[in-house]
Amino acid sequence: MKKSNNRLTFRNALTSTHNMKKVCVLLGMLTASQAYAQDFEAGRNGWQLERLSSDFALLRTNITIPLQGNRSGREGLLILTCEPGARRVRFQIGDIPRSPSIRASSHGRAIVRGWFQDRATPSFPIYPSVDFFGDGSFEFRETTGFSDSVMRGILDLLRKTPARLEVVLFKGAETRAFRAGTAMQFKMHDLENSLGSIYGFEGLCFRT
Repeated sequence: MKKSNNRLTFRNALTSTHNMKKVCVLLGMLTASQAYAQDFEAGRNGWQLERLSSDFALLRTNITIPLQGNRSGREGLLILTCEPGARRVRFQIGDIPRSPSIRASSHGRAIVRGWFQDRATPSFPIYPSVDFFGDGSFEFRETTGFSDSVMRGILDLLRKTPARLEVVLFKGAETRAFRAGTAMQFKMHDLENSLGSIYGFEGLCFRT
């Protein structure tokens, strides 16, 4: 790539189809050239759909953070919620998963892709905005009413039952070079058996 003052950033990389291809190439280089910062597993105990009120629906599952070195394994939560005015996808993977932070400490962007057992290439990427929390957790959040819905993209990906979910996080309003990203992967479990809950959540989330 020719050096110039027009550094490839997250924002200008998404401005054209040509640059979208650059995103995929760079993401492939990023994840191929480094180990994931952390491996997780999600869904071992199934996916639970809960309707907490007439306008608040929740889909959740446990996240397992495997044993690493001398540090014991921990449990976290993956929580999707639809509530009045907002939709959220929360990866509660902080040190105290049952006592989550509620105020974001910083913001950024992410790239999310699904990988499948029977395919050599991943799904088309999703580009959510991210809120980062002091305990290490993060959240995709969107205001309802937009046609290009991150939640729809995430649910569509889950319905396709990927073997693993790849998440690359970029902190900062302007994410600078792609090498600053932090890559994670989530090995997915029990999605086929939980499709009823996923479809049910989608129906409650996007009902007219």
